[in-house]
Amino acid sequence: MKIIPILLFAAGIACVYARYRGRDYEQQKICNEYSTLGGNIFKALVIASHSQKFSTAAFEEINALADGVVKLAEKCCAVGTDPNCYDDEATVISEKSCANTSGFPTHPGITECCKSEGLERKLCLADLRLPLEEFPALEETTNEEICQQFQKDPQTYGNRYLYELGRRHGNVPIGLLLNVSNKHLNMVAACCVPSLSNFCFLKERLNQKDSMLFLRHASHLCNSQKYIKSFKTGLNVHYGQLIPSASFKEVSPVVKYLEEGLAKCCSNPDPDCLMNEISGYKTALCTDSVLPNKCEKFKQCCQKSPVEVFSCIESLSIHASNEFSKITEPSNEELCKENSDSIVTEYLFEFGKRHQHLSSVILAPVFDGFNKMVTSCCKEADPNICLTKAKSQIKEEMETFSTKLGGICESYHKMDFIPFKQKNRKHLQEKMPTSPPEEINRVAQLQEDFAATCCFYTAPRLRCQELVKAVIGNTCKENPCFII
Repeated sequence: MKIIPILLFAAGIACVYARYRGRDYEQQKICNEYSTLGGNIFKALVIASHSQKFSTAAFEEINALADGVVKLAEKCCAVGTDPNCYDDEATVISEKSCANTSGFPTHPGITECCKSEGLERKLCLADLRLPLEEFPALEETTNEEICQQFQKDPQTYGNRYLYELGRRHGNVPIGLLLNVSNKHLNMVAACCVPSLSNFCFLKERLNQKDSMLFLRHASHLCNSQKYIKSFKTGLNVHYGQLIPSASFKEVSPVVKYLEEGLAKCCSNPDPDCLMNEISGYKTALCTDSVLPNKCEKFKQCCQKSPVEVFSCIESLSIHASNEFSKITEPSNEELCKENSDSIVTEYLFEFGKRHQHLSSVILAPVFDGFNKMVTSCCKEADPNICLTKAKSQIKEEMETFSTKLGGICESYHKMDFIPFKQKNRKHLQEKMPTSPPEEINRVAQLQEDFAATCCFYTAPRLRCQELVKAVIGNTCKENPCFII
């Protein structure tokens, strides 16, 4: 499917209006693609891209905007159309976006954009993007309900399904969303006509298992790559936790390959880019590295397909190990020398390996805090004095952080949920003997939500950032703290 040129149109409201330089060329490409793909596929692209951009917008709002964009193409891409049609109609859309009664998504920042006029307003509107909301996984209704909705209005059913996919997977290649959506719609069309066939649904869902699995992994990895500053450090730590005997030098080439591939392909609309990188990652991990030789379970995972390698490794449990030597801390001189990133990452890698109950999601504030400390001190007139004091503080913060949160996750993983809750509440009652029951219940509920949500490698990043802050509070006795 030819999707890249049309995405110059669909990726944002103002992409309808190219910059003055090369504007006619952009319009020509867009009109060619509209003519080639047809209105329905064209609209699907607009729905998918704007569902990713504005995940909290209602379907009706996204659909109204998509209709406006399609009408522009219908009106202005016809042969013999007024040369000013394209820009004029694009201006109409930007004006509607600023009107309270437009039916378009009313996203944060739109008021500021609407203070501008002309091209500046259009470009401002294009740059707007809501932070990704982490919705629960898309749960399909029963086969009977699917068929009823599809047969009532196939086009609306397909658009709504694509909308739900887009808002849940805001950072994956848009072509991947279209592929998954098309497979789902083909299944529904085949299994609902002429009458419902549950066996057909079962067979088709099995056939689509790999594509859904790839979407889930792509979404997890691309979201992490976008929103977690210390994503690369966290990946190193995760593999170090899974294989405690592995050194940083053995782990880092595999992680570097994956991180660079995600940076290149998550924003590429063509899903083949990401698929090729995942295949290359399997080679980097299973053929070019020593990691499978250090862990039999890794070796077993490497027998699977590239996509299944991810799910296999994610399913591996981390077994705590006490066979660690003392961490060698980097010197002040090493921390402030040019290109010290690998030195810092290796130190945090060793720290993370020794706190195996804490996922890299939870440890992200530690990684960020340590980097913040190094960056701020190395800018001082005398970095040595700053680092000597700051390293003492951050070590205490890291210990406070890891002890409190590690204790919660360790208990959670060792017990069933009900015994964990009982033990947790008993501990809080002993720790907070003068607190009212309401306060103990509030703290207990917060810690239980944190444990059930965040003590896993695949935990939702944004949600856990908030939960970690709420559970840990301050990590130091005096402000400012480096962590949280």
